[in-house]
Amino acid sequence: MSERYYGRAPPVKINGHVNAAFPYIRTPLDYILPELLKNAVRATVEAHYDSPTLPPIMVTISTNDVDFIIRISDRGGGIAHDLVDLVTQYHFTTASRAASDSRFDRGLFENIMTDSQARASPMHGFGFGLPTSRAYAEYLNGRLSIESMQGIGTDVYLRLRHIDGKHESFRI
Repeated sequence: MSERYYGRAPPVKINGHVNAAFPYIRTPLDYILPELLKNAVRATVEAHYDSPTLPPIMVTISTNDVDFIIRISDRGGGIAHDLVDLVTQYHFTTASRAASDSRFDRGLFENIMTDSQARASPMHGFGFGLPTSRAYAEYLNGRLSIESMQGIGTDVYLRLRHIDGKHESFRI
């Protein structure tokens, strides 16, 4: 998606407990993980738009007896202090900021977006990705947390309880 939208994509590197297996419900993760990765990719590409190389997105996997944790780290410049609390609210989007950013060639955006899509694209802009991901995580008795280092990048942690019956996991 990033290749099609921006013409490039950062590498994604996976580390940690890469052979870990855990029982899960597919639908929430099929929504959450692409949303988190799209955000990291978008931030990285936009922050390094003029750079010949893009820093990698790091995905770290950790598992223990109680939960399974995925950390997605980008070097996309972080989230501005005044926006950190807003990014998990429904209908909030930073999409229009990127489209008006002077670093971007307006012609690029005109080629890929019509006027009616000026704020939304498959990469971003609807204001539902992070809030819905957080709601799914909480439904599964997990947590989605965001740690931003403005000027550097953002780490997003998805913590999900194992659903093996040994510990409290989620409600049905």
